[in-house]
Amino acid sequence: MEESLLKSLIGHLSREGFRMFVEKLFGQYSQTGERFYALPNIGEGVYCRELLDSYGGSIHAVYLLHSLPIEIFNNPKTVLAADPNIAARLNKIQHTYSGQIGQWGMVSPALRRGRKLHELYFLSNFTGLTEKTCQKTLLPVYKGILNKIKLRPHIYGMGDCDSFVSGNPVGSEKALTSLLLESGDGLSISLGTERQRVERFIGEKSLNGGVSQTSKMPYQPIFILKEKEAAIHEFEHLIQTNAKESKLERFITSNYKDIFGPSYDRIEPQLWLRFLQYDIADKNRRLDVFLRNSVTNDWELYEVKRAIKLTCTYRDGPVIAHEVFKAAQQIKRYEKILSQDTVKKKLAEDGIEYCVPSLNLVIGAKPEIPNEQWRWLVKTHIKDIKVLTFDEVIRQMECRVSDYRRFLLGRQS
Repeated sequence: MEESLLKSLIGHLSREGFRMFVEKLFGQYSQTGERFYALPNIGEGVYCRELLDSYGGSIHAVYLLHSLPIEIFNNPKTVLAADPNIAARLNKIQHTYSGQIGQWGMVSPALRRGRKLHELYFLSNFTGLTEKTCQKTLLPVYKGILNKIKLRPHIYGMGDCDSFVSGNPVGSEKALTSLLLESGDGLSISLGTERQRVERFIGEKSLNGGVSQTSKMPYQPIFILKEKEAAIHEFEHLIQTNAKESKLERFITSNYKDIFGPSYDRIEPQLWLRFLQYDIADKNRRLDVFLRNSVTNDWELYEVKRAIKLTCTYRDGPVIAHEVFKAAQQIKRYEKILSQDTVKKKLAEDGIEYCVPSLNLVIGAKPEIPNEQWRWLVKTHIKDIKVLTFDEVIRQMECRVSDYRRFLLGRQS
């Protein structure tokens, strides 16, 4: 199992999924065999491990789960220090263990007394943070919180996806496998006229899904492997049958996260631009797909065309087909309209606030020439527009599914 893949999958788990992973890793798949259990009287996500070196398990290590989406903040130190949830649980730990004493050693003559709370660890599935950032930036913040409430365990530390996998790679793999194949976050029940399905699903972090414009609450994407693969097959069928642009647009609208990625949190299909004063032909224009990227905090324009031929031959050499140039010019006209301050202010009234939208053209199934020649033609003749073929889009979808598929199939082989 590739460690990078294992860490990535653990890092994508939702708060509930991460909780179940930790319980499996430190319980069923622990390397020490020490008793590990929840402390619900202290709060959610607080666990105790009875250290085997102590008499009768009388010396404890306590673990706090911390699922704050710290990766999205510019200054994680400030966010950690101001988190009221973790401070409240630490105060309860302080009250619970205050003045309690345990004993070290397994044989009576060797017994020596010690504070019952010996170790304290903060566990998170933070992703994208280096070990240096964790040790030099985040750990001192945790120490400051402990000092503020005068909670001073003999040992304190933090664990994340990197330390889980490096410290117990076999246990991490087994815990995640068990979670994906047996547990999951819940059941997905689909009722239809032709068939009914009950499947387990795995939740991902809400920061991967974005925020609902209606409720202002974060989405928590779920991952059902069979459903994702079915979406790929349906998309392939639409391309192979040369479906109408309207059908392609409807499919994209319904599956835009699977097609373009989880960083997009809002889609505006068929968005009208009724600004005749800015159009070269005095016409109202309609954008195929306008997507908001929650990572860049900006919008992206996607023009979708059918699976036409991308190249033709001119004087014994390949050139880009006229239809592709026409589509590119159409996008540039959209760009001119969208750059006007009046247009920006008008769309902002509908909650569509953008800076400089990126331009994308999805067209054609597969180039009739080698990929190297095709990419050179696009780079040379179509400026400032990202050109994607439907084959490339499908491969992107397959890559997003492949991490989970590779992991599960690797476990079964």
